[in-house]
Amino acid sequence: MLGTELFSRLLAQEQLALPDCPPALLEKRLRESLPVCAQLTAFEDEAYPSELAALDGHPDVLVSAGDLSLTERQLRMAVVGSRNAGEEDLQTAFDTARRLAERGAVIVSGLAAGVDRAAHSGALSARTAQGAPGRTVGVMGTPFSAPWPPVNADLARRMMREGLVISMAPQVRGLDYTAEERAASLRSRNRVVAALSCGSLIVTAKEGSSTLIEASHALSLERPVLIWKTNVERGEPWAEKLLKASPRDRAGRPLVHVVGSADEIERAVSPWVNVWWL
Repeated sequence: MLGTELFSRLLAQEQLALPDCPPALLEKRLRESLPVCAQLTAFEDEAYPSELAALDGHPDVLVSAGDLSLTERQLRMAVVGSRNAGEEDLQTAFDTARRLAERGAVIVSGLAAGVDRAAHSGALSARTAQGAPGRTVGVMGTPFSAPWPPVNADLARRMMREGLVISMAPQVRGLDYTAEERAASLRSRNRVVAALSCGSLIVTAKEGSSTLIEASHALSLERPVLIWKTNVERGEPWAEKLLKASPRDRAGRPLVHVVGSADEIERAVSPWVNVWWL
């Protein structure tokens, strides 16, 4: 892989982020930073995720590891929430992701701490009625060799084997991100999480958080946003605001819903009520 034309295109893509880096040094650092299991996909390739290709600013060469076909599955559900969520919310994320994955849904999240980690882990713990493993997709805002937070490195490696991980950051320039640059990149990857999903479940959130940025992207794409019921019961202002200002799809249906079970998520998101495609 690392000697192919695609690698040359990736190198050119990386050079744009580090224009002053000598090409030979950049190539050395890039080769060293990519995991052995990394795969490169050109924009014009059939395997390039169609939902990502539709976004402005998509990379010419996508860097991923795992089963890229998961991005084209019939039902992909984003499960997102706060990095510092409480134990009850973390359990909700884990259990709900597991139940959805058991039904055949692909769980998409951002490989962050808190709810993201719980959702990915819940999906990986699932087995469908046919005995297939649960599937999950992680979208990183940092390079493969620098997962954030670092504690998720083992989880990311497992997902590369059993699911899919996509990195939306420059693999070399991203290694030297300042805290502010990393935060901006993590916020930017939220639109990819939204785009790769048929709908988004907010387990818990805070005003101005990346979770609500992801929800905003989902709504702009006319994808439903589902609020876990405890947020409404707690009287969370952001939840009330989302519900009150809910846009409608082209058929006039509201895009924001309150849910409290996998069944309710199924009814809100899937046009296939009884069969979730595997």
